Amino acid sequence: MIYLLFMSCSNAQDKVYTQHDDYTYEINSQYFYGEKVHTYLIDLPAQILLFDLPTYSKEVEEFIRSFNKPVLAIISHGSCGIADGSLWQEKIDLIIYGHSADKNHPWIRTNPDVLFTKVPEFDPNVEVIHTPGHSPGSICVLDKRTKSMFTGDTFYGNEKGEIRDFTLEQQASYENLEDRISSCKKLLAYEFDHVYPFHYEIIKKRGKSALTEYLLDK
Repeated sequence: MIYLLFMSCSNAQDKVYTQHDDYTYEINSQYFYGEKVHTYLIDLPAQILLFDLPTYSKEVEEFIRSFNKPVLAIISHGSCGIADGSLWQEKIDLIIYGHSADKNHPWIRTNPDVLFTKVPEFDPNVEVIHTPGHSPGSICVLDKRTKSMFTGDTFYGNEKGEIRDFTLEQQASYENLEDRISSCKKLLAYEFDHVYPFHYEIIKKRGKSALTEYLLDK
């Protein structure tokens, strides 16, 4: 599907989305408390899956509607339940999934329609993986078609194409560093090349290698 839509001018950075491959789209110009972040649209055969919730705009709504498929969303962790989630629920009948362990997360802004403990099965090509640590209900999503791991804040890249060392960051009360490292190690059992996080940098092609290197001394 080719869908060209510009927000206010024709510069590449002003496009509504960036297409990374046949099935993966990043919604551009996303900010969380003033910091640039990433939210994604995964094109599945029977539906669209949003990984974390974009800020509402008419242009993004039109882009999502252009696929002409039912739309589901899954939040990677509680803080990604932005206030616009309820607006998306109203505008496009969006069904939002979130892990039940994050239902009382202090940063949650939208009530999910479905709180799950057993991870949902959206499509045979997609696997939802519970990765507690950054929050009790953190999840990642693997798209097996493209070997893409959508990680939320479980881990993320830096400008050098390496894993940003989250052990050096200040830990919030809802975080468990030991669980987070264990979750990252668990992800090494999966086949993936690309890493698409919420915060910080995307890693293309060598995502699993970068994670393997990062975990060597952890």
